[in-house]
Amino acid sequence: MTSDLTTHQLTAARPPIPIDYHPIDGPAQQLLVSGEQLHADACLYCGTDQQQLHTAGHAYTHSGGLAWVVVACAAHLALGRAEVQAAQAAHAAHAGAAEPPGPAGEAVRAG
Repeated sequence: MTSDLTTHQLTAARPPIPIDYHPIDGPAQQLLVSGEQLHADACLYCGTDQQQLHTAGHAYTHSGGLAWVVVACAAHLALGRAEVQAAQAAHAAHAGAAEPPGPAGEAVRAG
């Protein structure tokens, strides 16, 4: 028995898969991905399979908790790392501003 359905038609009807994404750099994120993205056949961010793909981290499914290696195209891998660096810089700046001005809350005088 043969089918007239293409692979695209078969996978397009599948619902997105919820995952906990743990990138190589940065905090974990919750994403919805396709089966192709989960199985490292497409970029985790844009879904392309037409470019060279690079390891981007691991994904853990909510049903069964299996770990999968996931990939990203070069543009999205670099963008993800740039976002992490920007977030770390913002966090460091915020942490520095939140510190008390001196011992026991007293202002430090320039001397």
